[in-house]
Amino acid sequence: MRKFLIPIVAGVSVVAMAAPASAQYARPGDRYHRYDPRAFDGRGLQVRVDRVREQIRRLEARRVLSFREGRSLEMQAMNVQRRIARSSRNGIQPGEARRLENDIRRLEYRVQREATDRNNRPDRRRY
Repeated sequence: MRKFLIPIVAGVSVVAMAAPASAQYARPGDRYHRYDPRAFDGRGLQVRVDRVREQIRRLEARRVLSFREGRSLEMQAMNVQRRIARSSRNGIQPGEARRLENDIRRLEYRVQREATDRNNRPDRRRY
């Protein structure tokens, strides 16, 4: 039994040590070409904000979001887009990319939260 078990364990450990570097943990800002700041121009972030703005428009059309909520979210999305455009003129540094990523995440979370708050409708449970 030991003859079979020891080589199998050794083989598995060798394979585990040879795992690709892409499977390693990396902070969110590291994927934006840390050593070449001009390599990242912000198109991916811009596309994400465009998707969120389209989602806001759809939710407003379906009356899931109130007019005030939609306007507030749309203004926040415009501000994030403006910051991306301003930052991407000379290439986005890793710190800027991380801040913009967090802003987009915060915007996506806020859209989700506003869409599920039921706008104080009568069937809403308060507690």
